[in-house]
Amino acid sequence: MSDEPLLIKDEDGVRHLILNRPSKINAIDYAQHLRLMSQFELAENDPNVKVIALSGIGRGFCSGDDLSATPYEGEDPHRHRKVDLEMGSGPAVLLQSCSRLHHLSKPTVALMHGIALGSGYDYSLSCDFRVVTPDIRYGDPRIDRALWAAEGWSYKLPRLTNLSVVSRVAYLGEIMNGSQAIEFGLAHAIVDGEPDIRESSRDFLNDLIRVSSSAYTQVKHLILRGTDTDFESALAFT
Repeated sequence: MSDEPLLIKDEDGVRHLILNRPSKINAIDYAQHLRLMSQFELAENDPNVKVIALSGIGRGFCSGDDLSATPYEGEDPHRHRKVDLEMGSGPAVLLQSCSRLHHLSKPTVALMHGIALGSGYDYSLSCDFRVVTPDIRYGDPRIDRALWAAEGWSYKLPRLTNLSVVSRVAYLGEIMNGSQAIEFGLAHAIVDGEPDIRESSRDFLNDLIRVSSSAYTQVKHLILRGTDTDFESALAFT
């Protein structure tokens, strides 16, 4: 297995973006956010890519933010937009990366096993679809550390489920398993994690590949535009 922190694998129209920091359960540092944002853009503009799938190597999808990461020292295109918090710097780019994923015109899927917390949870809510394993530990415990929702899930969560669920997941930091994620409307399928979640999610991915790309793009555009407007204004988009 390559030691690159982000693996890119094309498979029958699916662009797999695979988090590859297994020793940290794929915790995301600032450099990884930059890599992800760049790869979202490349996948969006590649005509051979029909579906974009985000997953992880090792024990889990993503354990959240890498709080032990050293300060980023590379060329940073967003250096003027960073904000310092106790959890580190860079929420502006985290917002940008999640926003870019949220607005991609192609189907996006988070394939999650083991652990999906913090930033992993944030990225998953920016995807169109979420596939989980039965034993997933899924949610955002940052409220227990008096940290705020840095990547916009406070916007997305109430639009994906009802406020009773929001109270449990956001205000209480409740961690879901696969069945609960399905019950709450935050996951679309439960699959076995063996031999790996990319393989066990193949049928789900194949269903998305068969959807008309142009129709999907148009419908997604209309839905995103219509989410935060009144009924009459939304009709004007169609």
